[in-house]
Amino acid sequence: MFCQSCGAQVAGSFCAKCGAPASQPSPPSAPPPAYTSPPAITVVDSQQLAKERLNPLGGAAQERGPEAVKLARQGIGAMAARMGNVALVLLWIAWFLLPAASLSGRVVVPQSYTFWGLIGTNFTNMLLMQPATSHGLFAIVGLIAAAAPFAVPFIRTAWARYLNAAPLAYVLAAWIAIYLNEHSAFGVIAIEEGANPFSLSWGIFVLTAAAIVLAAGALKKPAV
Repeated sequence: MFCQSCGAQVAGSFCAKCGAPASQPSPPSAPPPAYTSPPAITVVDSQQLAKERLNPLGGAAQERGPEAVKLARQGIGAMAARMGNVALVLLWIAWFLLPAASLSGRVVVPQSYTFWGLIGTNFTNMLLMQPATSHGLFAIVGLIAAAAPFAVPFIRTAWARYLNAAPLAYVLAAWIAIYLNEHSAFGVIAIEEGANPFSLSWGIFVLTAAAIVLAAGALKKPAV
């Protein structure tokens, strides 16, 4: 024990020197806690973070990529097949039903022609009051060309797909034949009257467009 006044060590309750009461020393205070540094903060680049997030997606896309390409090819093939079927039906409708050309003016009788009627009409004979309608060899070849795409699914050869281009080849040849036919008959009239009584109608353009769509099937690779 120690004196509260002079700090001397005493054995009793009072100090023998100054008579002040004695007291026990206070226990030492606990040391302050050790300093702990805060956890380090790592700055992550936004590009690196985006790359880490996209890595799982990229892996999934890489795994499913071939399957997606296969499905896309099947879808495109099915769409092309449907478009080919529609084009073939439209070709035959335009061939026999839609107006392909017409005559109008003072020197001719107004008349409309389908493509089938147009390729079988000789306008020079018509002006000469002779029989002008005759579907000869050229018209028969046209029917064969228009029917050629129907045979493609039944011919298991690589060249069969080129039959889809037969209608377009014939239609282009028919354009030339029609021009020569009408020019030889109405060329002089067009100069004298200032206007050609012959004019093409929208049906022949629909026919040509359908033939072009069908011809695209010639570029399609055959199924293995």
